[in-house]
Amino acid sequence: MFSMKIILGLCISLSLSPVFASYKDAESSYGKGSISLAGYRRILINLINDGYAFAAVPWMKDYLVKSSGSLDGEMEIALDKLLTVTGVHPFENLPEKILNRSRSINIRYILAKKLFKKERYQEALGQLGNLDSDHPNYPFSSHLKASILSVLGNHAAAEIEFKDCVRGSLREKSDTKSLLRQRQLQINHDYCVAGIARNSFAVKNYDKSDLSYLDIPKSSYIWPEILFEEAWNSYYQRSYNRTLGKLVSYNAPVFDFIFNPEIDVLKALTYMRMCLFEDAKKTVDTFYSSLLNPSRKLRTFLLSKGKDYSYFYQIVSDHEQGKPLSFDLLDTLIKAYRKDMAYHEMKGSLTEALVEYKRVTELPRSTFRSNLMRNIKQTVSDYRRYIGLGARAYLVKTYADLFISFQDMSYIKLEVLAQRKERLYRTDAVVGKKRGDIQYIKRNEKQYFWDFNGEFWADELGDYVFALRSECE
Repeated sequence: MFSMKIILGLCISLSLSPVFASYKDAESSYGKGSISLAGYRRILINLINDGYAFAAVPWMKDYLVKSSGSLDGEMEIALDKLLTVTGVHPFENLPEKILNRSRSINIRYILAKKLFKKERYQEALGQLGNLDSDHPNYPFSSHLKASILSVLGNHAAAEIEFKDCVRGSLREKSDTKSLLRQRQLQINHDYCVAGIARNSFAVKNYDKSDLSYLDIPKSSYIWPEILFEEAWNSYYQRSYNRTLGKLVSYNAPVFDFIFNPEIDVLKALTYMRMCLFEDAKKTVDTFYSSLLNPSRKLRTFLLSKGKDYSYFYQIVSDHEQGKPLSFDLLDTLIKAYRKDMAYHEMKGSLTEALVEYKRVTELPRSTFRSNLMRNIKQTVSDYRRYIGLGARAYLVKTYADLFISFQDMSYIKLEVLAQRKERLYRTDAVVGKKRGDIQYIKRNEKQYFWDFNGEFWADELGDYVFALRSECE
């Protein structure tokens, strides 16, 4: 029988020797002068096995471009290992014909995302067919597949995929020790639960959608944005008091990072549906007075900076360090962008790349080490560019949302004026009746009643319900 010392010695030998050998083999291959494609293949496999994924990124991209055939099994495994560490962002800008050379689930996921964005939905589904349920990326691929099916109107199949995504996310989360990956999988899980609710909403099963939304806990990272969707669902249920109650939660200080102009649009629209025209007008007027000038500043700012992604990265970095930005709306939007999961993934990868860079600097000096340092610097620069690009895209989208919201508010304002004018000529207008009463509150089996005491409490957010009487009668 082996002694404990011998067993420990074997464990150390098995865990350390191959790692050390992988780097030395890579360095040895690199030092032999002219390197063939097969030589780069061996260097990449050794680097990735030794934990230098970020240093391998530029060479892996070059290898994919220069290699004319499909990747062999060992290289596919190495690529999957790399993408699990670095994320898919570094490879998303590669042409489709290059990505098509790999059958890696991660690469197929990248391709499917690219095709989905181009609205080539059937081709995207083709990339996601017959997924390996044991693959670490399966929950994310399953989520994307469910979303595509939902867009195509195949809601029954989409619900099956969303539920599979929920199960897969929980399974993978229990199998990983990485806190960042656990968080990613939990968020993916919650988005898939939301996907089930959205799927029910799409087929106008609002009661089922309502119950599914309530399965997302308030502690969830995505719950603040989902609350707005719940408000729309209540609107389509004609539960207008519940819509207003959900929207008032956004006034709580804990939601100071949320910026969604549609919140005010839905609020004004709901008041209008209840014929509370003074409330609707006040909401519209407040929207214009508080956001018209800031939206103009945002437009001027975006036009002046163009596509200077390094500048947009810098303002995100400045915000992280507590430095004031040039105007309040910009500060609010960058705060919101920093809450986005895509940003957290890129920021996490950037941080890990910098840690890897420090490891490389501690290796013995050599030409190989210098090239690895150069590679990681390029990878770090790319991540900073991705963050800047993402920040600019978020600001541009927000400006577009503001523009549409101003159009919607203009329509509501005109409609309110017309309805108020019509009311002047009516003799049966509602007057002298109670504005609010508990009898106007509706609830389902997952909802309970308690009085709102005028303060916001964490466990009450999202559960407020107005008790206003519709004046359309």
